[in-house]
Amino acid sequence: MYSGENIISLEVKGEENLQAKSLKSFYQKYPDTLPVRTSMSDFRKEDWMVNFPLYAVHLLPEIMGN
Repeated sequence: MYSGENIISLEVKGEENLQAKSLKSFYQKYPDTLPVRTSMSDFRKEDWMVNFPLYAVHLLPEIMGN
């Protein structure tokens, strides 16, 4: 996903299992990206990524500036 000048790496989780191994691996290889995980959990910002709730995923482009 591209947002203006930023590349957003997006991982979608359909459950509460929030291990984001592939997303973290991608982020470690490309640290200039913005990692975003969507899941059944509520919004939360961690040190290296943002978790976005699935019920509000339709708002993601607006929030990211697209």
